[in-house]
Amino acid sequence: MKIAIWTTRLPKVEWIKDWIKNCPYFKDKENIEYILEKVESDISDMPLSKAEIMLWAKNRAQNIKKLWIDADFYIWIEWWTTDIWNKKYIWWVVYVENNLWEWHYWFSVMMEVPEKIEKMLYEQLLELGPIMWELSWKTDIRSENGSMWAWSHDMLTRIDEFSTAFKAAISPFFNDYYKM
Repeated sequence: MKIAIWTTRLPKVEWIKDWIKNCPYFKDKENIEYILEKVESDISDMPLSKAEIMLWAKNRAQNIKKLWIDADFYIWIEWWTTDIWNKKYIWWVVYVENNLWEWHYWFSVMMEVPEKIEKMLYEQLLELGPIMWELSWKTDIRSENGSMWAWSHDMLTRIDEFSTAFKAAISPFFNDYYKM
């Protein structure tokens, strides 16, 4: 089995491998080949809506296929924020597509973005990684447990977030309810 991941960021790659290792749907886990390829989304690097981030993910899957990279599954993960009643919430998007062009998205739980960080993101247009480095003095918080970990006081990690969303995104490929 081949699984294409359209990022070369090691933490994301390791999390996906860990999910697959623990996922009951994948039987021959020792013979899985991972293909890592960074591809463009053909839209802005900072999508501005849920629809854009979903298109961002789908475009990356299409672009990896245009490179003639043949795989059984194509997986992408990324964070996003949304507005609810004048507050911003961060959440993770997982997109999985198979070689038959079937695709599914799923989202993690959301966590409120602290007001100071929201202003830095949306008024000063800074990126989350450098903001968190400035505020926490952790040089690469995104490769560790991430912002949610810091904001939840070590109760919620990136792995928790990714894992839940991945399980929900991969299930429709194997669950008979989605075949009815």
